[in-house]
Amino acid sequence: MGEEPNLRTFRRTLQDARVLYFSDSYKSVAAQLPGLLRDAAQAVAYYDSGDEHRQALLARAEALRLAGTYLTQVRQYDIAYAAVRGAIMDARQAGDLLAAGSGVGCMCWLLVRQGRLDEAEQVAAQSMDAVEPKITGAEPDHYAVWGGLAMEAAAAAARNNRPDDAKAYRQAARVAATAVGTAHRNVSRHWSVFGPVTVAVKALEDSLVIGDARAVVRKAGEQEELSPKAWKRLGRPSTNDGNRFTLDVARAHTRTGGLSAAMDELTRAREAAPQWLRHQNSATETMQEILGKRKRTLTTEMREMADYLGVVG
Repeated sequence: MGEEPNLRTFRRTLQDARVLYFSDSYKSVAAQLPGLLRDAAQAVAYYDSGDEHRQALLARAEALRLAGTYLTQVRQYDIAYAAVRGAIMDARQAGDLLAAGSGVGCMCWLLVRQGRLDEAEQVAAQSMDAVEPKITGAEPDHYAVWGGLAMEAAAAAARNNRPDDAKAYRQAARVAATAVGTAHRNVSRHWSVFGPVTVAVKALEDSLVIGDARAVVRKAGEQEELSPKAWKRLGRPSTNDGNRFTLDVARAHTRTGGLSAAMDELTRAREAAPQWLRHQNSATETMQEILGKRKRTLTTEMREMADYLGVVG
């Protein structure tokens, strides 16, 4: 069967690759994934029973989750689906419902990106039922996974022209966030940063989805959970959610005529996550809208951003 795998060393390597992903070092992640997936499969084959088999399954689930998330980010949806499905199956086989639930959250993100909104809401709601925490006594991880699934279901419902259902899911997420209190982080196992700020940031998307850009601008400037003070007091959202919030505000400013404010937000996003920004359709579409609405000569900042995003005015 070959040399015995070292799961501890494998997890450290996997953690390093995860850090690269969150640093937007996508080429480095892509280079490491084949070796990670090979080593994970070998570990599962070597440890064929007992707790070591369970740990190997969970390690492979994490590797497949990383692969699926990266592939979704770069829009390789078919193989991303296979990877995330494998991650969910491994977590379920290992008996870790929370790890499986967080994998379902990733699957929902993929399905929404593909426009498979009914399916995304359905799988999120089913998984919510499977991992629903008890009213009292649940761990923060439990609330975070359940609340994260509620946010995914809400995102799908809002985009599927079902605002009442989206509102109900958002309320469930707020209940979970209240139980957590401040931002709860479990990036290593559940890829999760969840709390009141995360829920507020994700809820803001609904206003943009239904076309109420003025509400987005107003809430971004007035809502307590979206203020810098609240982010300091309650804990910041994940880097990804924070960056998406910046893009949502940029899009809203563009649609309400605040082109200068929109450029400020795009610049902020580029400074925070330059490689990530290039993979965001909303950034490209926002820049196209800015170029279309600009009445005067483009500023140097606008020309440079358009060139960076590959937008032709």
